[in-house]
Amino acid sequence: MSQPVNSNLPNLPIPILPTGAHTSVTAEFTVQGMTCASCSARVERGLTKVSGVQQASVNLATERASVTFDPSQTSLTDLTARVREIGYEPLTATADLSVQGMTCAACVGRVERALKKVDGVLDAQVNLATERAHVTYLPGA
Repeated sequence: MSQPVNSNLPNLPIPILPTGAHTSVTAEFTVQGMTCASCSARVERGLTKVSGVQQASVNLATERASVTFDPSQTSLTDLTARVREIGYEPLTATADLSVQGMTCAACVGRVERALKKVDGVLDAQVNLATERAHVTYLPGA
């Protein structure tokens, strides 16, 4: 069933989602420091306990974790923090980017928010004076 959005606009349908509908995403990232099956099982159990995680699997041979989660309940930052709490290290990388055209602190905030929304990005710090962005991300995520 659909209803008009506004009487001033064309009669556009409003999609009705089922109650309790949620979106889930799957992220994969490298976990360093695992040496045996018990290590990978420990990481898997730890990730599964994070609120919003529906499924987690860890492959010892490839050192990869695959996690399906609800992004409205948790984030990649939360997941990597949990891996660190357990005693292992998610592989991260950094990139320094040139950002031109910023004129004020609001521009800096807008660029940081946009970068943080990119899949795999854990953190972004933008400097107005140097016109640079420092981005921490999960390679291959």
